[in-house]
Amino acid sequence: MGFYSSLSLISDARRHGVRVRGVDVNASGPAPTLEPYRGPTPAPPLTAGLPQPAIRLGLDTVRGIGAAQAEAIAAGRPYADLEDFARRTGLPAPGLEALAAAGAFGCFGLGRRQALWAAGAFAGVSADLIPGTTPGTEAPELPAMTPVEETIADLWATGTSASSHPLQHLRAHLDRGGALPAERLPDVPDGTAVVVGGLVTHRQRPPTAGGVLFLSLEDETGLINVICSRPVWESQRRTALDRAGLLVHGHIERDRGATNLVATRLAPLRIGL
Repeated sequence: MGFYSSLSLISDARRHGVRVRGVDVNASGPAPTLEPYRGPTPAPPLTAGLPQPAIRLGLDTVRGIGAAQAEAIAAGRPYADLEDFARRTGLPAPGLEALAAAGAFGCFGLGRRQALWAAGAFAGVSADLIPGTTPGTEAPELPAMTPVEETIADLWATGTSASSHPLQHLRAHLDRGGALPAERLPDVPDGTAVVVGGLVTHRQRPPTAGGVLFLSLEDETGLINVICSRPVWESQRRTALDRAGLLVHGHIERDRGATNLVATRLAPLRIGL
């Protein structure tokens, strides 16, 4: 399903009640895997009479971790602590820091900031050094990352997030501006003027022969089909073609069971969380 980004696929899975777990150096395989349900009662929807399994993100989703490195990391499990992991994998600082940013060292009781602090110290640690003597690994008192910061770290490190979508952190702002979430659009009467906000997942390039540009937006509740006529997108060309996030003003159009938004105005959506 390469047409969709990993963020879109994981977000859609979570919207359908599938539990998703982040990268963990003592639990993740090289690629995403399924794990038995472990959690509070009630369990998620049953599949063939059993609780639905969870998706565990794979090591190969992490920035800078190639397929061979992911295989080697998985083969070396379990690891006792971050120092043991660094010594046995020999990963350079960028790889350790990306894993730390992704929360992959949470199994050692380390917060992301603590792990980031220690990762640089443990990078390239010599096998000849006595364990426990590496200097500079104990982080000072650091505040835990906020939910917004964790989402940003997830996206930077893995391109997706097991627990959140960027737009959910902007929902209060969007609500104040009257923007509707994607899940509400099917209930809006045909022809109604609305505004929506979302990340651009797809742009049709080039536009159709008639100059129509089709966009797909995504928020934390679903996908939105947007139709832009030539006058609309050409008058705001840079916003339409370059922005990662958009605010779209338009009206609802029903077409053979599909819900589309016919755009009348585009504006950039500030997504610097």
